[in-house]
Amino acid sequence: MLEQVKAMNELRKLQKELKQVEVEADAGNGAVIIVVNGEQKITSVKLDPEKFDINDTPRLEKLIESAANQAMAILQREVADKMKGRMGDLKIPGM
Repeated sequence: MLEQVKAMNELRKLQKELKQVEVEADAGNGAVIIVVNGEQKITSVKLDPEKFDINDTPRLEKLIESAANQAMAILQREVADKMKGRMGDLKIPGM
């Protein structure tokens, strides 16, 4: 029971820490820059109209999709690394 309480406290600490994490990814050599926070929410989208044709909507859509996917992948790796380091020693039932 004590181990479960310790695990829950550690999880709460980790959740608070992850809320502070922000990662950034770009596509099209900076044409689109997306920032995602530790809660997997997009917090910023920046477009540089000098680096893409504003009339080429399909290309812009692909750039946004690419930058968003990259940001999420970076975030997932960062979260996994933090969890490995913090949760590795705890014995959490069902995990």
